[in-house]
Amino acid sequence: MVIGGLAQAGTKALGGDRFSLLSVLPGAIVISAVTVLAEAHAYEPGRSMDLGDALPADHKIVALGFGVVGAFLGGVLLRPFEVALVQLLEGYWPAGSLRGRVRPLAVERHRRRRDQAVLLAEKTELPEAPVNRSLTQIAQYHRAVVHASRIKERAGRTAAKYSPEDKLLMPTTLGNILRNVEGRTGRRYGLDVLSAYRRIYPSVAPEFRRAIGEQLDLISITSSLCMAFGVVSLAASPLIFRMNWWTLVLPVAMAASAVAYRGAQRAAQDHEELMKAVFDVHRFDLATTLHYELPDNAVAERQLHERITAFLIAFEPLAEDPLKDIPFKHPGDN
Repeated sequence: MVIGGLAQAGTKALGGDRFSLLSVLPGAIVISAVTVLAEAHAYEPGRSMDLGDALPADHKIVALGFGVVGAFLGGVLLRPFEVALVQLLEGYWPAGSLRGRVRPLAVERHRRRRDQAVLLAEKTELPEAPVNRSLTQIAQYHRAVVHASRIKERAGRTAAKYSPEDKLLMPTTLGNILRNVEGRTGRRYGLDVLSAYRRIYPSVAPEFRRAIGEQLDLISITSSLCMAFGVVSLAASPLIFRMNWWTLVLPVAMAASAVAYRGAQRAAQDHEELMKAVFDVHRFDLATTLHYELPDNAVAERQLHERITAFLIAFEPLAEDPLKDIPFKHPGDN
């Protein structure tokens, strides 16, 4: 009972229900990898590497225990920086930094990629069926249809990752996918996702909240793993001069970073579908919570949501904002 209570209290202190060993895994990977490389003499140019020096011997069991605890604590200490890591991968780069200087070039690259995908999806047409239906021509026709369909579908998937508005484009693919969540969920109803979701969150169904929390954790963990393996790649960069089996650590770490980044993109796309479902089901909860009368048609709904969004973003006094002439509808009113 006492141990269980201590474990529960420790879990709450480390992040509550959203804490798991996966949360500290990225930081533990970085600390463990750098420690193993250092113990194996990776940073000693004149000395050959020996994994045996990094593996625990009989006299190193205590040191191994301290190392495991240190890696875990290091992962816990690095966990608060996960939000900053996700924002880094999204493309929120300070204007005065080196990343900020290359940001316009990266945004332009993604704008061209979007425009090319949109053009390819629109211009790719399926071939016409052959008049002379010989076996050879039918086979060629079906191959051409499959090829054109694959090109059109791939271009459509690429275009769907980007916002149609140039001002909303981000310098990274992950950033564009997450930014596009706003345009493809709440904005079709006239709502700003970031402002509205915070206010409808208490009324969102527990199943939705649980699924969204798990999806956000997955995005955070995969993004952190991407950065962790990226750091390991930098730490392992001296191995490229050894030209032996140890050199493979660098490409393996880089490949793991790329796979984690693709995983973050996939998780972000799944997150979009969840947010669509939330706003489809709970979008009227915002007007109800703010005590405004519910609209009776789609046009009135969008107008009301646009005025609510303008009020939430502008943060002006209620008597001076776009909602000042809309009567309240309190619970129990006839």
